[in-house]
Amino acid sequence: MHFNNAKIVRRRPALNTYRLFISTVAVFYFILFGLAQSQPIPDYTILKTPGKIVIDGKLNEPGWQNIQFTAPFVLHTDGSAPVYQTKAKMLWDKKYLYIAFVMDDPDVWAKTKVWTDGPNKCLCREEVAEVFIDPDGDGSKYLEAEINPYGAVMDLWLEKEFKKGGKGDLAWSYKGLKIGITVQGTLNDSTDVDTGWICEMAFPFKDIAPTAPSLHFPPKPGESWRLNLYRYDYLRTPENKSELSAWSQTDKERGFHAPDRFGKVVFSGKKADKK
Repeated sequence: MHFNNAKIVRRRPALNTYRLFISTVAVFYFILFGLAQSQPIPDYTILKTPGKIVIDGKLNEPGWQNIQFTAPFVLHTDGSAPVYQTKAKMLWDKKYLYIAFVMDDPDVWAKTKVWTDGPNKCLCREEVAEVFIDPDGDGSKYLEAEINPYGAVMDLWLEKEFKKGGKGDLAWSYKGLKIGITVQGTLNDSTDVDTGWICEMAFPFKDIAPTAPSLHFPPKPGESWRLNLYRYDYLRTPENKSELSAWSQTDKERGFHAPDRFGKVVFSGKKADKK
C-alpha cells in the first residue's frame, strides 16, 4: 500500500509537466495563428505625377523614381514572406491611377498573348499581376484586372464577392487601360535565369467612376479608396507549384476576393517631384 502511494506521488509531477507543456504549445500556436490572421491592413499615400508618365514598363520618369514602394507582398493566406518578392508603386493625375508592380522571378513565362472570354480560361492559370479596385470600400461593385507578361488582360466587374454569391461580369472591360511590360531576362526561356518583370498600368478614372457614384473622379486630395494588389507566380514544374501573394493579406477561404481586407490608399495633392 505504501509502495503504490509512492508510485502515484512520482507520476503526478510528470503528468502535470506534460499537461503544462501541451497547454503552452497550444497557446503559442493559437497566438501565432491569430497574429497571422490579423495582420493590419496596409495603407499608402498616392502622390501626383510631376510630369508625363509613359507606360512602357521602365519606370524611369522622375515621378516613379521619387516615390516609395509599398510594403513587400506577403502570402495571402497567412501573411508569411513568399520566396519571390513583389513590391508596387502608385501615382495619379487628373486622368489616371498609375500602378506599377516590380516582381522578382527567375523564370518569367506566359502563354496567352490575347485573352478571350471563354470557360476555363482564367488568365490566373499563368503568371499575372492583379489589381482589385473598390473606391468607396463598400464591398460591392468592384473591379478586377489580371495582366500577364505578354500584356494580355482579363478584366471583370463584380457586384459582390464570390463567397456572398457574386459573379464576375466578363463582358465588362476597361476601355482605356494602358499597360507596359518589361522582362529582366528572356520571356519563355527556362534555360536561362531571369531577374524578374515589371508591369506598369494606367487605370482611367472615367472607367472606374460607375462603381462609386458618391465619389469624385478624379479624386479630390485627401479622398481615400480601398484596393488590393496580388500576384500569381508559377514554377514550371510537373506539379505547377504556385505562390499567391498580396499587398494586403486576405484569407485562404475567400482567396483574393475579400474586399474588407483590401488595402487603403489616400490621394495626396503633393507632387512626386522630390525624394
